[in-house]
Amino acid sequence: MIRVSPRALAAFAITAGIASASLPALADDMLPQPVPSPEGRPSAAGITPATGAEIASVTPATLAGLLNFCVEANFVSHDDGDSVQTALNAKTNAVPSDQNGSMDYAIGTAGQMVVSGKTSTIAPLDPATQTRICSTVLARSKSMI
Repeated sequence: MIRVSPRALAAFAITAGIASASLPALADDMLPQPVPSPEGRPSAAGITPATGAEIASVTPATLAGLLNFCVEANFVSHDDGDSVQTALNAKTNAVPSDQNGSMDYAIGTAGQMVVSGKTSTIAPLDPATQTRICSTVLARSKSMI
């Protein structure tokens, strides 16, 4: 039989009470909850669903990142996208060899883009819309190489 000291039990109760009292304070530090997009899908606060027209205005490094997103999410086949992405990365230095990275490429790889100070994303869109936008990304990428 295990015996527990009353002091240890009291210390545990006090510790548990203090820990649970701080939970509401931590709730204030949480990230904002997603808000519905115009299509009714959740979107992170401040990030709007992307449109195909925005693809014409993204930086070359963001375009390379978006192409990576589209290939990895299977909206563009590896057969169609890999060689284009390799050539685009080489031409635009989207993935620099000095290991410093490119923030524009990283943003694009997350399926996001920043156009005129507004952040948009293709991630929460329905698959048909994502496929259409990714086709636009592939076409623009091909035109740049």
